[in-house]
Amino acid sequence: MTWSWHPMQWSWYVIGELVTAVLGIIGNLLVIVVIFCRRSKSRSTDILVGHLACADLLTSLFLVPYPDINTVPYTWFGAIFCKVIKGNYLMWTSVTASIYILSAISIDRYFAVVYPLHFKRFISRRLVIAVVFVIWIGACVLMIPVLLINNADVIPGKCIFHLPFPKLQVAYGLFTFIIRLAIPTSIMLFTQVTIARVLRREASRFKSQKTAQSLPSSFHDVARARVLELLLLVVVVYIVCWAPDQLAFLSFNLGLVPDSHFASPLHRILIVLAFCNSCANPIIYTFRHQKFRRAARDFFKGVTASRLPIFEEFVSENTQSSAHRNTTPPGIEQHQNY
Repeated sequence: MTWSWHPMQWSWYVIGELVTAVLGIIGNLLVIVVIFCRRSKSRSTDILVGHLACADLLTSLFLVPYPDINTVPYTWFGAIFCKVIKGNYLMWTSVTASIYILSAISIDRYFAVVYPLHFKRFISRRLVIAVVFVIWIGACVLMIPVLLINNADVIPGKCIFHLPFPKLQVAYGLFTFIIRLAIPTSIMLFTQVTIARVLRREASRFKSQKTAQSLPSSFHDVARARVLELLLLVVVVYIVCWAPDQLAFLSFNLGLVPDSHFASPLHRILIVLAFCNSCANPIIYTFRHQKFRRAARDFFKGVTASRLPIFEEFVSENTQSSAHRNTTPPGIEQHQNY
């Protein structure tokens, strides 16, 4: 048995994958370059957003269409091809890492808003890099089932998806649904809802004080609100992109959807929608975040990059001290340093 390939079929589905992949590669490369040019002053959110772009870049690279395999020789390399390439182990690893880095961003902002003093004291570049490393290791481990269920069949020379028992198929469906959607979505929704409650409580407490003193909203408050709104939009887009596909895959593994679903136009649409998430974030940053637009424009113009962070407002110690002395009522400083 030798290697053989089907001719490339340029259907609307394949073209959609290619467009999504190209946009993801270009957009995430731009995010990576823009953020890491400012690494000397990068703070936790900037570092996490940069690594999120790295994970989405890898996902986009693995999404580039290639001819479908027809026959595979039953060799060690053929088995690796079926498990790693055809079984999309690498792609699903990068997708899982992307999802949990996005969850880490939500947790990062949660602690910055809810526990600002502890956040400022304990969150460091080294800790953030360690968290990203753990996420990648965890993603590699969590995707091991993908290696186990994809094999090369010695007789027909095909890559096969094999779950010998119905209960294993149900377990696999539940497993993928929980780790790709249920857990990260729960984390993101909990943190975002809690952040919204804390900010609403702060706003109501400060409103009377600012009104009494005729003080306008500080630049710090406005910048923080814009960043949090931006990250909330990123979370919402993730849920909109991935929830339909994961729900459909869970339904299939539970026996609620027939095998014909995988050949249907609906399945193709859900797949393309899911992977649109890999190219969506750079588009969101471009249209919704002025600092990122300015940084990207400076990069293309060859202007020396500012060292200030992009996704966290930066206030110098002198400015903070002056602002606290002049405008901040006693006892609430901890709410403005996060």
